[in-house]
Amino acid sequence: MDLFRQAILRPEPPEEFALLTVQQAINPQKQTKLVQDENQLLENILRSLLQELVAAAVQSGQKVMQYGVSIADGESSQGQIPRLLDIVLYLCEKEHVEGGMIFQLLEDLTEMSTMRNCEDVFGYIESKQDILGKPELFARGKLVMLRTCNQLLRRLSKANDVVFCGRIIMFLAHFFPLSERSAVNIKGVFNTSNETKYETEAPEGISIDFNFYKTLWSLQEYFCNPPSLVNAPGKWHKFTSSLMVVLNTFEAQPLSDEEGNAHNLEDDAATFNIKYLTSSKLMGLELKDPSFRRHVLVQCLILFDYLKAPGKSEKELPSEAMEEEIKTSEERVKKLLEMTPPKGIDFLRSIEHILERERNWVWWKRDGCPPFEKQPEEKKLVQDGTKKRRPRWRLGNKELSQLWRWADQYPDALTDTKRVCTPSITDYWKPLAEDMDESAGIEAEYHHKNNRVYCWKGLRFSARQDLEGFSRFTEHGIEGVVPLELLPTEVRAKYQAKPSERTKRIKKEETKNSAQQAEENQIATPPSEIDNEVSRADLEASAAPMETDAGIATVNVSQDETPTPEDNPKQSSDTDVAQEAGQTEADTEAETGLIDGETDAEVDLDAVG
Repeated sequence: MDLFRQAILRPEPPEEFALLTVQQAINPQKQTKLVQDENQLLENILRSLLQELVAAAVQSGQKVMQYGVSIADGESSQGQIPRLLDIVLYLCEKEHVEGGMIFQLLEDLTEMSTMRNCEDVFGYIESKQDILGKPELFARGKLVMLRTCNQLLRRLSKANDVVFCGRIIMFLAHFFPLSERSAVNIKGVFNTSNETKYETEAPEGISIDFNFYKTLWSLQEYFCNPPSLVNAPGKWHKFTSSLMVVLNTFEAQPLSDEEGNAHNLEDDAATFNIKYLTSSKLMGLELKDPSFRRHVLVQCLILFDYLKAPGKSEKELPSEAMEEEIKTSEERVKKLLEMTPPKGIDFLRSIEHILERERNWVWWKRDGCPPFEKQPEEKKLVQDGTKKRRPRWRLGNKELSQLWRWADQYPDALTDTKRVCTPSITDYWKPLAEDMDESAGIEAEYHHKNNRVYCWKGLRFSARQDLEGFSRFTEHGIEGVVPLELLPTEVRAKYQAKPSERTKRIKKEETKNSAQQAEENQIATPPSEIDNEVSRADLEASAAPMETDAGIATVNVSQDETPTPEDNPKQSSDTDVAQEAGQTEADTEAETGLIDGETDAEVDLDAVG
């Protein structure tokens, strides 16, 4: 302890001697960091030294935070207690000792000091707020600091120490993060101890409606405790009836712009009080005050917003009839706020914005007060051999997601005339045709046929512009759809149809059709022996002229001269024509015989006889 007494008298900064003093006083196992038992021993030494310094300051009649300041040094020097706190704060910040030690010493100091001295102690705490709020210290001492501030608030007078209480509350608001559960009213408990007292009996000589006076101030009982209206139909009916009386009075006595401008809102803000006076003699003046009306109407909106707030259980939710009444009353209240000068519409928008933030606050508390701060995600390197996960796009694929992001940057992109541009078939399939050329040396994995989107678009273009190429898809796949003029000669032969095969196919179809027609004719005509003989006779008769004609032609040729090569085609063509004519006549006679039946047969038999 003597070593620390000497250390707090040294004028050097704590960085030069603090750690050395601890090493000399404790003899730690580690040179730069104390273990648990050593921390406890050091804390006991420092708390005992602090208690002695406070006792000495009280005996000397000096302020605790100014004890030990010499007059010769002036204002630049510190007292012994602030000097001791600075040394411990440095050791905690550098993690040489346990981080909660400084908070424990501050709590002991406030408990040992009077309220007058506590204001100076709290001034020291405010000056070191940035260091005390560091993560390594805050995690160790936040509960101790909260306990210390709450003890100070309980000791202070709410009427006489308003400024000091405000300093403590502001410090807690800055010191603790917004997501700290200990600083949030999670259950939504109301301050039911805030009672509004007003007159219950009418005084003599009053010039206002005393029933309206009691009705207006009775609303404060419900504004103070909104949950009491949910499961009590009698209270809700009484509240709505009282509220309708107040709203009807406000509507019957609207304020003019002159009355609204007569009250300067900035002056009202400077002399703002927590509660209005409830004397019945002031009722007439308060009704003409726009600020008073706004306070009552805003209280109504806050109550309605609580009743409609999410996150309640089924028992706490209002009934359907209650919801309708809330909706009707809320519309009337908002209309009155718009009518209340000055700047009624702007005032209503501000209140609605505040209530919207309050609803978000309620949702956040209902979800368990999750922290707002999010740590940045570290990029993890993909190891070799591990399977890469496919990226997930917001709108299904990369193109649609990119188009959605571009919508804000290029709002006129969809109306641009250059946007609609359909390429021609030859231009579109040219990259795939180059891939199919073996002389280009493009590897198979880089071919455009592996791109599904490219192939799908190409098939749509071919279906509209090149049906012949589109028909080759079933036989040759996507490469067969490419126009033949784009392909090299050796590749084109693979996808081009051969004429011989096409001709064979056509002849085969014609032969099949003629065979089917002959079968149909045989089925249509019944077989008979007479018809067969008649048909044979007709065929022989028709064949005789053909042979005669052929013989005559042969004799004529042999008698005249030997035909030249130029005449051979003519003669052969004439012979073919004659044969075709004879064949046609035979067919005609055969058909006639089949149709005439017995008549033709009788004629032929007479001729033969």
